[in-house]
Order: sequence, then C-alpha cells, then structure tokens
Amino acid sequence: MSLLLTGFSDNPMQSRADFQKAARSLVEPLVPFLERDGAALDLEEGAANFDMRASYLEGVARPFWGLVPLALGGGSFKHWDLFRRALVEGTSPDHPNRWGPVGEVDQRAVEMAAIGFLLALLPEQGWAPLGEQEKDNLAHWLAGLQQREVSANNWKFFTVLVQEGLRKVGRADLVDDKLEKSHLQQLADWYRGDGWYGDGGSGAVDHYGGFAMHFYGMLYAMLKRGQDDPFACLFEERAAAFAEPFSHWFADNGESMIQGRSLTYRFATSAYWGMLAASGLRPMEAGVIKGLWARQIRQWCNRPIFRPDGVLSRGYAYPNLHVCEFYNSPTSPYWAMKAFMPLALDEDSDFWQAEEKPLPERKKICAMPHADSLLQRTDGHAITHFAAPIHTWLQMDKYNKFAYSTLCGFDVMSLQYAHVGIFGDNILALSFDEGANWQMRQRNLDVKVREAELEVRWTSGSQEVTTLIQAGDDGCFTRTHCFELAQSAEVVETGFAVDQWYEEAVRLQFDEQAVMMKGTNALSIIRANDALARTPLDSLRINSNMASPRTRIPGFRLSLEPGSHRISHAFQLKAM
Repeated sequence: MSLLLTGFSDNPMQSRADFQKAARSLVEPLVPFLERDGAALDLEEGAANFDMRASYLEGVARPFWGLVPLALGGGSFKHWDLFRRALVEGTSPDHPNRWGPVGEVDQRAVEMAAIGFLLALLPEQGWAPLGEQEKDNLAHWLAGLQQREVSANNWKFFTVLVQEGLRKVGRADLVDDKLEKSHLQQLADWYRGDGWYGDGGSGAVDHYGGFAMHFYGMLYAMLKRGQDDPFACLFEERAAAFAEPFSHWFADNGESMIQGRSLTYRFATSAYWGMLAASGLRPMEAGVIKGLWARQIRQWCNRPIFRPDGVLSRGYAYPNLHVCEFYNSPTSPYWAMKAFMPLALDEDSDFWQAEEKPLPERKKICAMPHADSLLQRTDGHAITHFAAPIHTWLQMDKYNKFAYSTLCGFDVMSLQYAHVGIFGDNILALSFDEGANWQMRQRNLDVKVREAELEVRWTSGSQEVTTLIQAGDDGCFTRTHCFELAQSAEVVETGFAVDQWYEEAVRLQFDEQAVMMKGTNALSIIRANDALARTPLDSLRINSNMASPRTRIPGFRLSLEPGSHRISHAFQLKAM
C-alpha cells in the first residue's frame, strides 16, 4: 500500500483552503482510534521511554496545535466531540482511560501545554461544553503541573501555557504567579544572542530554537496582547531578530537544515515561520515569510512518511526508528501540527493575500558566532559548519558532525560498523587499538567563529584535536585537524552521504588523491590536502541516514605514528 495520504500528499498547498484541508487530512487517520479507544488512544506500534498512558495523551493533545488555529480561522472540523470525550475521560480521576496525574519531569507536561493552548485560544470547544465536574477535573489536573519539576529547557514554557489557559477559563485561583515569573526569567536567560536560543542550560543549538523557544515566546506575547508585560515584548523582539539568521537554515526549495534532535516532528521546522505570520510580526515581507513556511511543508508531499492507514510514522524522510529519540512514541510525530498557525489568520490578512516570494539573495558565507557555526550557501542549498554544544544524552551524531546540510541527510550510529571499515558522514574518527574501537568528537572545549572560518578545539574523550574549517565562496571548504598522538592511531575522515535508495551511487574517482561519489541527490567530494599516505574509503550505510535508507559516504583512512600531526582535506557538495 502507498505510504502517501490523500488530502496531504496530493494537495497543491497553495491556498488557505488547501492548507486547511491538509490539516484536517493529517488528523483524520486518528479518528478511528479515538472512536475505539477514547482517551486511551493506542496506535499499537511500540512505545517510548515514558508510560503508555502518557503516549495516549500525546495522541489526543498534539493535534490541538493544528486544530485550534484551524477553528480560529473559521475552518471546519467535525470531530471535536471525540476530542472532548477524550479530554473528559483522560482527566477524570476514576475513569479507566484516565491519563493519571503528572509526575516529576513527566511527558504529560509536554501535552498539557497543548491543552493549555486549547483553553487559552479556543475555550468554546475545549471548555464551555464541559459539565461543571468535568471542568473542575480538567482544571485541577492541569494545575497539578505547577507542583512538579519539569526539564530545564523549553519545557518551562509548558507550565506557563497551562497557567495562561487556566486564566482564560476563569481559574486564575489555581495559578501560581510567582512560579510563572520564575519560569519566564529562566527561559529568557537561555538566550545566546542574534536571535539564537540554547535549548536550556546546555546551550544546545537546534530546531528547538524555532519550533519551541520562539514559537512559545510569540504565543505568550499573543496571549498578553494589550497588557504591559516585559517578557512579551522581549520574546517578540528576539523572535523578530531570529528571522534573518534562521532563514539561512532553509534551501531555496524549502528543505530545512537536517540537524539536531526531534526531526521526526518533520514540518514542525516551519512552525517558527507560521507563528511569525500569526503573531503579526514582520521582520521580513509577508510574502517571504509565506514562501519559507509553505515551501517547507510542501517538501513533505511526496515522501513516504505515513503508515498504510494514514497515521504519521516515526522517522524523517521515511519510516525509521533508528533515527528517532528514546522519547518518540507512536503518537509523537503529531507535533508537526504546530506548522499550521497561519490558519488562524483571516483570508484577507496580509499573509494570505501575499504572493509567495523566494528568499532574498543570501550571503555565500555567513558567520553565526551566537550559534557557534559558519553557514555556507551553494547551488541553492545550505551547509552549516557546526561547533555548538553536543547533547551526549542523545545520539551524539545529531550534534557532533562537522557539517550538516539541507541537501544530504546525516547518519546516526556513525561508529556502529567502524570495526569493519564503515563510517558515518562528516566525522573524524580515531582508533588506538588497530581499528577494534573508535572515538569521535564528544565535547567542544573552545570555539572561535570568524568571517569565513570556524575553529574548534574538541576532545573525543581521550584525544584532544583542534579543527580549522575554512569556507570558500565557490561552495568548497577545507577541514584541517591538528593533534599530538601519544601512541599510534588509525584516523578516518568522511564527507557527505549521497542517496542511492533506488539507483546505485557511482564512484567518479577512488584513489589516494580524491574520493568522488555521485548519488541521485548530490555529488560528494573529499580530496587530500596534504602529502600524507591515505587509503580511500567507500562506506555503504543502511537505515542510518535521515534522508535515505541507502547511502554511500566518501572518506579516507590514515595510519599515524606517535607525534604531532596535521591532516587536511578539501570538500565539495554539489546538488544533482
């Protein structure tokens, strides 16, 4: 059966009505499960690190991110009664389908935010039709979040959104004002500058800056409109500043930078642009914002991202649990519904009346010191040379690659088959036991971003390396690594992965001077930039890449003796 979805995959996504249809079509496959299970919505496809009742809640709550703006803009949806039934069952302390009280650092906190969003913006659907006892159950269940610890990152916004929802429906008596101000201050303090947030105290840079920190910040400002709220002003100011640098993370065709965790949320990467539109902020022309938003969502139309029953699968460009986080349950991908905030705008708004515009001409090289990265544009796509903090509690590959792009997916489990000579993309790997065990970048120690250079001193855990990345305006770049070996080592460096899902990639060159690999998406080249002896590598990867289940990666392997070493390679990535 086809892994495409009627109403989404065959949708031209040009008009407001097209996008309304797309939002409805995404939710429709969940309806049979809601009818059968109510609040205990079970997609019967595995689990996550949290309990199944929290997973059930995900499946009920996450569609609200799209359904609420759909309704606010006058869009029809005929299954509100099923969602209200689930709300009532899930928050009733005695119902067999109850979700249970929120615990410490509990996934329920994430989904409570979506319900707070529902109450704050659409109480006529999420609150008014409920009976008095049902309202009381819901309000007290939500308010319980204030007594629990949440993750020290974008989760702090979840408590705030719950509090705003409670205020909207007349239950301010349950709101802890002091706690809200404390959370807002913590969130504000994670700002890195030039529009960039770190997702929590780790300072990690990824799409959470757009589809979480700025999304919720703009939403908070919308809810506080007309009030003298310093955080609302601050969040809007920072969100506007983010537009220009973040636009570099999108290719001309709409593909976003394939980097970081939670990419199974897919077109949630357009949520920042959608919320920017809904908020009324215009740091760019409405047509430019509309183009960035719409092109990204349309990128998903012809990709096999659905189960045969139409439910969104886990994965990125295709169903694949390997590329997911341990907190991705079967219902997690519906965070993608956050993309649909512009549906709250009237047809005659400047956003919907604007013609989509392409990105203004971008700089070929853009230094982003507040994101610890260097952005390079070539052939209409973008590469980010990356040295921001590495999330070691997740798959490190999502943060420790030297480069990510909008053209090629990155590999997880880069060292899983290193002992047999197969390596992931864009890494420098070292082995001190003749190839039995391997290490790669684990932690950045010092980062310097200059006009066209990124210098990072890093450690693999036992080996310190200084890497200098120099970007050229012709789309080429070099990586030079300097280090002192106390013992002999095997060293491997790799380039970008090319796609060979349905058509085999071709070696255009494979020798000590260069490895050139041509796939259906790109030409990936790595060239020797020094006189050291090296062996060419061709790594065939299966089901480890975000964009393709079959990829090939060019690279080199060197055998080095103890002492000081300088390894340099030149790279090029060209779209096919």
